[in-house]
Amino acid sequence: MATMKDVSKKANVSLSTVSAVINHSAYVSPELTNRVMQAIKELNFRPNAVARSLKKKSTSTIGFIVTDILNPFYPLMIKGIEDVAFNNNFNVILCNTSNEHNKILAYLELMLEKQVDGLLLANIALSDDLIEIEKSGLKYVLINRKPPFYDKNFVGVNNPLSSEIAVNHLVAQGYKRIAYFGGNLAINTARERKAGFISCMTLHGLDVDPKLVFEGEYTLESGYNNVKKMLEQVEKLPDAICTVSDVVAFGVIKGLRDSGIRVPEDIAVIGNDNSTFSENFLVPLSSVDHSTYEMGKLSMELLLQLIKEKNETVPRQVILTPSLVVRESCGYTRNKINN
Repeated sequence: MATMKDVSKKANVSLSTVSAVINHSAYVSPELTNRVMQAIKELNFRPNAVARSLKKKSTSTIGFIVTDILNPFYPLMIKGIEDVAFNNNFNVILCNTSNEHNKILAYLELMLEKQVDGLLLANIALSDDLIEIEKSGLKYVLINRKPPFYDKNFVGVNNPLSSEIAVNHLVAQGYKRIAYFGGNLAINTARERKAGFISCMTLHGLDVDPKLVFEGEYTLESGYNNVKKMLEQVEKLPDAICTVSDVVAFGVIKGLRDSGIRVPEDIAVIGNDNSTFSENFLVPLSSVDHSTYEMGKLSMELLLQLIKEKNETVPRQVILTPSLVVRESCGYTRNKINN
């Protein structure tokens, strides 16, 4: 295996010149740089990453911890993060916690062992988790979800507005009796989206029937099971269903169809987050786009700024504006005024 000494000998330059070229630590003339790079190529030399990181006091690596890698909310976010990381010569270590607190602790320990330069954490919202993250001393940015009153670095979306956009669209289509299938209210995104739904319904002068409001999890199974519960306990079905997320909407549509209820002919359904599978689902799903690629991109850019800044700076929070994506699941404009 070739060494730096072999490279310096072949390029006929000093070891310090080879080091400067590899680590970009000092100016080297184009002519000498070309000689070193040619020698590296011919010898198939691979710099020692550990030694380089010790010298630079940086591993050019960040950890990205997500709660559920199976959720289709993540792919575009990951791509946004990876694109920025790659363009800045950073590597990304992806970790999936499966919503288990002990896994977060294990991955934090791993990140410290790997001497990552910082952390990105998607959908981490429990105070106990944040206490451990703070203890690690690593610079970090939360993505999409944060605890109440959290005032540090964060990139997310305007959650109440996302539900308001969904309700406005349903109302514009002529729907008046609208159900809401939400998430676990211990999570801030679920609380904020439910609040947006209720406030917008009130603004339109529409009643919110408690029997048509359901809590659950951000899963297909939750949406499916709540459909079954709704069908058992209400005599009059809703005109439309507004959901907390696309994954929940997938479960809702499957539950309705399995019960012989057509979407959108009998009941309209709208999602929230515009995941990568929504366009090609059983019924192409109308949804509210959260710009998840931009969310990942901006969070990585923010983390790189924090890493480069030696002193503590004023925390930054970036809140993205959601937008409506119209597909087939909400049907066509109908006049329901007399219903």
